[in-house]
Amino acid sequence: MRLTSLFFVVVTLVACASQPIPEPLQIGNEVAFELLQDQFSNPFPHEDRMQVLLFADDMQTSRDVRDAMGQVAPACYDEGRLVFVANVSGMPSLITRLIALPKMRGYGFPIWLDYEGEATEALPIKEEFISIIRVEDGAISNIEYVQGMESVMNVIVPLCGLKAEQMAQL
Repeated sequence: MRLTSLFFVVVTLVACASQPIPEPLQIGNEVAFELLQDQFSNPFPHEDRMQVLLFADDMQTSRDVRDAMGQVAPACYDEGRLVFVANVSGMPSLITRLIALPKMRGYGFPIWLDYEGEATEALPIKEEFISIIRVEDGAISNIEYVQGMESVMNVIVPLCGLKAEQMAQL
């Protein structure tokens, strides 16, 4: 009996370990996010309008993107031209539900969340960098990596403009 159980455990581990790791998306690849939902559980509707996709894969880069997104004109993300995607699959689900989601609901802009890690596993990343993925007609046209809120602002302000209250401060 124990030998049979051990056999099934080993077969399961080998099967899981042998799952192919997808190649990172590159220029020319299409971007599809049917699996994503925002912090309010809405499905992703912006594939045909997306121009810039910001991808943050850790807490610090997510904070930098969040701070930048909070300063741009809302029409940009409401229309889907600017999309912020975050992979929360590594976060314990209890923490996600009880702490992270309620906090995200107060941000005032959508964050498209990957709960399982499948939708974002092929997105190009560099550790501790924000992926800026430019999209034209549903396909990737450019990929760059930046660090810090100011670098994100340099990319998204020309696309979106600033919120009215940000403009008043200038």
